[in-house]
This record gives sequence, structure tokens and C-alpha cells, in this order.
Amino acid sequence: MGKKLSVILISSLLFLSVLYAFTASEESRNSPINKALSDFSKDESLNNASWGFYAVDTRTGKTIIGHNPDLALIPASTQKVVTTLTALSLLGSDYTFETLLQYDGKIENGILKGNLYVKGSGDPMLGAKMADDSLALDLVFAKWLREINATGITAIEGNIIADGSWFDDQLIPSKWMWEDMGNYYGAGAHALTAHENLYSVFFQPGNREGAPAKVLKTDPIVPGMTFHNDVATGPRGSGDKVYIYGSPYSNQRWLTGTVPLGENNFEVKGSLPDPGHFLAAALASFLQQKDIALKGSAYTHRNAPVNERKAARIIISRLLSPNLEDIAARTNFNSVNTYAENLIKTLGRVFHDEGTFSSGSEVITGFWDDKGLDTQGLRIHDGSGLSPYNNITVRQLTTMLLFAAQDEALYNSLIKGFPVAGRNGSLAGMFTGTSSQGVLTAKSGFLGNVRAYAGYTRSKEGHLIAFTFIVNNYSGTPIEMRRKMEKLMDTLTGMKL
Repeated sequence: MGKKLSVILISSLLFLSVLYAFTASEESRNSPINKALSDFSKDESLNNASWGFYAVDTRTGKTIIGHNPDLALIPASTQKVVTTLTALSLLGSDYTFETLLQYDGKIENGILKGNLYVKGSGDPMLGAKMADDSLALDLVFAKWLREINATGITAIEGNIIADGSWFDDQLIPSKWMWEDMGNYYGAGAHALTAHENLYSVFFQPGNREGAPAKVLKTDPIVPGMTFHNDVATGPRGSGDKVYIYGSPYSNQRWLTGTVPLGENNFEVKGSLPDPGHFLAAALASFLQQKDIALKGSAYTHRNAPVNERKAARIIISRLLSPNLEDIAARTNFNSVNTYAENLIKTLGRVFHDEGTFSSGSEVITGFWDDKGLDTQGLRIHDGSGLSPYNNITVRQLTTMLLFAAQDEALYNSLIKGFPVAGRNGSLAGMFTGTSSQGVLTAKSGFLGNVRAYAGYTRSKEGHLIAFTFIVNNYSGTPIEMRRKMEKLMDTLTGMKL
């Protein structure tokens, strides 16, 4: 079936989904899946919980099982399925982001009598050495140096300006928690995202538990960053218990928690406070080390001299990102929050000419409205699911998965980033030795007292089943809840339709 699935077909599938909503016969009520659902619902850990479970046969849209299908729940990182699926549908799997190296003024005797600019369009993989198909930042700089040399420039009389004006200047969604935004997973969205908007701070623990831990360095160097360090030494093997507190555009960071005894150079990751300034400053330092003299300073579009913000520019270089299919796959498989936030702002910018979280949210909601989905209860405050104010129903998310399953190319692009049960990613340690191993594939989500899974598995006949399972405010440990949810999900795999 072609990529442009008709609204009529989707509406028909949605109607079938509602029509068959859990009107089970006596035989089906006694089926293994219904028994498993009944057993799960009686668990004491759910006494104060809100939860939903919903699965459909993607051939027909027929409901296989459902519990609280229309209850609005916190999706955690399964929100990334909504963001990436919408982006793949609207932008296409081969969409790429472009980063430009530009200058204004003129070149005289090797001297640039003007400014050097880096103009971004939201590439989340710029300088992301963590991704196999993306250049590390020093390799990006080396490429730019070759292209600067080709122009004959040996010195820059002006400034280096990072132009991230393609997006607005709100790095962090307004509904994120203060305790999250300074940590690595709290890296927001910037049109000049660099190094996944991350840095690492390295600690030297003390020689006993409770002793202060010393900050050794950061990598990469973040210009002007200062630390208020209250980190202590914890027990051996206790892992990373550090929280980093700090607001966007502020170089002050508060460090609390513990690092384990005996672990030298212990690494903790945090979020860059100003990705654009970091990029401009890092590029300035690199060029000076390579004998490109710089008279000016590093700026961003936010603080550059006014008369330099709208000057006519000449393009030196165009750097293209990997395609959206690969970006979406890393977004889901590695659950990279900043990628999802860049994607939601990109949707806003491309379709509403406004690179904001709210505009991107409107694009996503409008897209699914147009496909016939009842979006009542769908609340989108970010692209990644880090906000506890997001809401979705299991019927809505499963219907989105149903939509993807009707288009082979779209489906393949989406599940490229879904971990496989018992094999890799967040599902590597799950479903081992069960019928779901190597068959079930899903995006997981995890916040405090939230567990969620959304994906696909196969029936006994080999038919594709789409499902969503979300539990909020459960009692007990996350591992205990994961095991209970795993047991119920496994019952879907290999069931007779």
C-alpha cells in the first residue's frame, strides 16, 4: 500500500476498532489472554494505580483485548512513538537537516573582514560521536577548516556567530521538572544541537564513604561553567547517584548525590546550558589552534551585535544530517530525549513556520485529527515523554501503531528503532525463553511510578498485533511491575486469532 494512506481507510479501521471493543464471547472470556488480564488486574500493586491495555489485529482493526482503553495516562518515553511516527509520516523517512557555514563582509588578502556564521536547522545528530553514522564534532570542525582554507581565509576580523534562530530560544519544555533539566536526559532542543547537547563531568571519589568527591574536569570543556559541588562518596558499586541542577543559559550548576568509592575518573553526564554558544566557542578555539587568527569573540544569534544579525551571507559549506529514518531509530532505540524535542520543534517550524514546542504539538494533534483519530484526552507538552503532564490513551497509541502497520515502508522505518524482545535495547533482558523472544518489538517508557510499552507482536497465524500497555502510580518496585507486565504481554504472542 502506498505511503499516502487514505483517510477513508483509516476511518474504517478506527470504526472497526471501536465496534469490536471488548465484546467478548464466553469462549473468549476464558481464553489465555483474558485470564492473564484478569490475573494482572487483581494484583495488589494496582490497588491505587491507573492503567490501560489495548491490542488490535492490524489486518482488520479488530480489538483483541482492552482494559481502560480511553483512560488518559502518562506515556513516559512511549511518547517518542507519537513524535517519530508523525515526523516520518509528514516529513518522510529521507528528510535531512542542513547546517550551513557562512560568512558576511568580504575577504581581502586572506583576511575575512566580517563574521563567520554557523546556521542550524535542528539537526539533532550534529557532532554526535555517539551515533555510528554521524561525525564527531572535531571531524565536523576539520571539514569546515578545509572549506575555510579553500576560500583563502587565514584570519577573521569579526566574530564567530552560532545562528540557532530556526527555533525559538526556549530550550526546555515548560512542563519539565526542575530535577531533570540539568541532567543528561534533560537536554532540550536547539537549532544548533551539538554533541547531543551533552557534556561529561568527571569525579574523584574520596577515600572513604561520606568523604567529599572532587570535580576533576569536564569533557568537552564548557566555557564559563562553574560548579557548586556537594557530591559525596557512596558505597562501592553504588553507581551514579548524582543529580545536576541548573537552568538553561546559566553556566552555574549544582551537583548533589554520591559517586561510588574506588571509581577513579567517575563519569556523570549533564546537559549543555547553551548549545549554540558552546558550538561557537568550540569552533573559535579549534580554528585558533589551526592558525586561523580570530580578532572577535564567540556569540549566538541571541547576543550578537544587532547590525550583524541580518547581514547578507555567503555559504561556504552545507552539512547534511543522516536521514530521518536513522534519526528516528536512534530516538526510539536509545530513547534520546533531545532528538525527540528537536523533532517536535521541526514539525512546528516546517508546517506552521514556528519552531516551538506548542506549534509542534499542534501539528501532531492536527495530523491525527485529520486521520480520524479521536484526540480527546491527548495532551502533548513535549516530544520525548519526560514531562509528567503528557497524556494519551492506550486506544490512541495503539491506533497510531495500526496506522503505521497499513504502510509497509512507514512501518519498517518506525520499527527500525524498536528494541526486540530478549535481543537488544531496553528489551534485551526481557522475555528470554518465552514465545515473545525475537518476535515482540516495542518502545518502552519509564518515569517514576510509570511503566509503558507500545509495539507489535505476532499471533499463532503470524498476523501482526499492535498493542499498548501503560501503568501509572503502581506500588512496588519498577522491576516487579516490569515482570508482571511482561507476563501479560507475552500472552499476546502466539495467541490464536
